[in-house]
Amino acid sequence: MDDQIETNEAITYPEKKLGGSTGSINWAVISIGLIGLLIGLVIGYMGRGVLGPEATAARGTQTAAAVAMQTRSAANQEVMKMVIAQARHFRGDPNAPVTLIEFSDFQCPYCSAWNNDAGMKIEQQYVESGKVQVGYFHFPFLGQESLDAAQAAECAGEQGKFWEFHNSLFSNQNGENQGAYSKDNLKALAAKMGLDTEAFNSCLDVGKYTDIIAQQVQLARQ
Repeated sequence: MDDQIETNEAITYPEKKLGGSTGSINWAVISIGLIGLLIGLVIGYMGRGVLGPEATAARGTQTAAAVAMQTRSAANQEVMKMVIAQARHFRGDPNAPVTLIEFSDFQCPYCSAWNNDAGMKIEQQYVESGKVQVGYFHFPFLGQESLDAAQAAECAGEQGKFWEFHNSLFSNQNGENQGAYSKDNLKALAAKMGLDTEAFNSCLDVGKYTDIIAQQVQLARQ
């Protein structure tokens, strides 16, 4: 047909311009940029647990937990300093790297079991070698005879016999508030140990260490 035009020449299109710029668009560069953007979006989506709000929240939780742990540790150290300062009786090297504080009730059967077993082993293996210093803190919670026994131990301590009296009390338990630690029996125990009974009995009868023991109990409850 006459109006049909046949040609073997390649059809060319004019280069498009960017807003009047004289440079042509580099479609290869744009394609690479788009691919990079898509890859970045995919990585960002997949890594949202690491980089997104969840990760931020997790880091915040971890930071708060670390701060709380440090706060508790500092508080515990302060309480321990107070306990050591108020503890009246120690055995072992005062320069030992470890200080162990025994919170105890002389009527407590578990306290007695600990003293006569693990306590003795610690004494032999660590206290005598200078590795550990052991201190005692009164925590009488089982009744009047617990309080009287704590008083008696302090009165014995005036004569340099706290630990001997401490061990003797734990070896003579006989139920709770059943008379084993009545004042008469405590005085008899002091006499048996060769203490100055007049001084001991006077100390026990007037309750000389009532306030000190009460302060230790209050601190032990913190």
